[in-house]
Amino acid sequence: MPVNSVVIVGAGGFGREVLEIFKAQNRISVAWDVLGFIDEDESLRGKVINGYPVLGGVEWLKHHSSNVGCVCAIGTCEARKQVVEKLQEIDVDFYNAIHPSVVMSEFVELGKGVIICAGSILTVNIKIGNHVHINLNCTIGHDAIIEDYCTLNPGVAVNGRDHLGEGVYLGTGASFIQGVSVGNWSTIGAGAVVIEDIPENVVAVGVPAKVKKVKE
Repeated sequence: MPVNSVVIVGAGGFGREVLEIFKAQNRISVAWDVLGFIDEDESLRGKVINGYPVLGGVEWLKHHSSNVGCVCAIGTCEARKQVVEKLQEIDVDFYNAIHPSVVMSEFVELGKGVIICAGSILTVNIKIGNHVHINLNCTIGHDAIIEDYCTLNPGVAVNGRDHLGEGVYLGTGASFIQGVSVGNWSTIGAGAVVIEDIPENVVAVGVPAKVKKVKE
């Protein structure tokens, strides 16, 4: 198996968790040469985080994009999209980071830059877009569609035939009945139970989930 050189974009808490995904994969079969972190926070430049250096910002990748790929570990959906668009301008390769404990059938379609953390289960005929984050112990049922830049926090349960639009953010422990949709760039609060469609650009919370405000 070829060894790919990779950097993690975002040196925060989730970036450190993604580092552990790559290390877990390498314990099974060495596939990754993790060079370090990329972060736009200049105060982090030159620091060593959990044994790996902060190499620089996006500018660093401009000079190394021909032989280094990346994964974007920025937790906020909107900020992740902004950074990814900068990275796309320099034509860098995006890799997926999938923990070896993930259970996933062969009938799951994955985009680029996808991160799937330990303990998650994806069943069959699922479509996952680009730069989606699926955190610890999430479950995703058959025929679900999760579009670009979505974030599923730990313990989220997406049911069969659910559809999450672009940039949807699901709080810890949110759950869904089957066949519902959430519009682009909406947020579902922690512990909410979604039993009907949620429109775009809103925040919905509670059991059952109700729209509480419209995003500006």
